[in-house]
Amino acid sequence: MARFNKETLEKKKREAKDLYVKGFDIETISDIITVSANTIGKWAKSDNFEQARNSKFIAMSELRNVILNSFIAMKNGEKPNIKPDDAAKFAAAFEKLSDKKKVLSHMHDNYNLLTDELINDVQSAKGQKNKEIALTVVKKVREKTDDILTRITTETINEN
Repeated sequence: MARFNKETLEKKKREAKDLYVKGFDIETISDIITVSANTIGKWAKSDNFEQARNSKFIAMSELRNVILNSFIAMKNGEKPNIKPDDAAKFAAAFEKLSDKKKVLSHMHDNYNLLTDELINDVQSAKGQKNKEIALTVVKKVREKTDDILTRITTETINEN
């Protein structure tokens, strides 16, 4: 394995864990982040990727879906997934976020949707050449989007 500096190593581990939590196999993760499958397997074990997969982070879009589905259930006379008071608390917490933080949250959600679709393209690619092309696209998109999200996250954090 190539030696990474501490910052690069931590970034690679975060990327691997994020992809693992989303359900991607170790071989695909290895292709995407260009780290050996053995190394990713060791990280998965030592950093307990499986626990992270089981307790998935709930994104704002997921929270919104839970609230909307609960509303639909109530409207149809069924028992909602969450109590109306809880839904109100979640909505109030979201409203307290600054506009930039709201946009950032939605950007993260949309970025994840985009990269998940591109990674699915890699997994379903027929032939080595098509897989390599799909991998190149994923790597470029992830690199550029990571730069944008890092910049905007830093700006948002420094606002307060």
